[in-house]
Amino acid sequence: MTPKEVVRAFVDAHNAHDLDRLMACLTDDSVMIDVAAPIPLNSKADVRKLFTMIFSALPDIHFEITGMISEGDKAFAALRTTGTGHGDWAGHDITGKRCDVFESMFVDVQDDRIKTCMFYSDTATLSRQLGDYAPALDMKPGTANIM
Repeated sequence: MTPKEVVRAFVDAHNAHDLDRLMACLTDDSVMIDVAAPIPLNSKADVRKLFTMIFSALPDIHFEITGMISEGDKAFAALRTTGTGHGDWAGHDITGKRCDVFESMFVDVQDDRIKTCMFYSDTATLSRQLGDYAPALDMKPGTANIM
């Protein structure tokens, strides 16, 4: 599979809210960095937990790929993320709150799966739309949410 096809498979699994398919898109030793994540991403189990939380809090969340480029084993996808809140997110009731933000993902693909994934999000807009919660964990300089 090309890196673009791997990204499309990840996005399709995300939009289907299929955790097993989503996890299958990642290598066993993959690294995920997402500054908008409300939990540390130190393992593949943490990533599963994050997407379980996302799918529960935003049951209609949807990624739309608005553009994608690829070179070698890397791909960059521009995304429009939409969804309506239902229940708790990061300790806040987001029921009925709508998100409509632009995000992107930069991936490094190895053996037809994502080895490294970095999500970039408009966290200021996202947190404002979902109720002015703090957009990310307080982290020391030089640290990241990684898996």
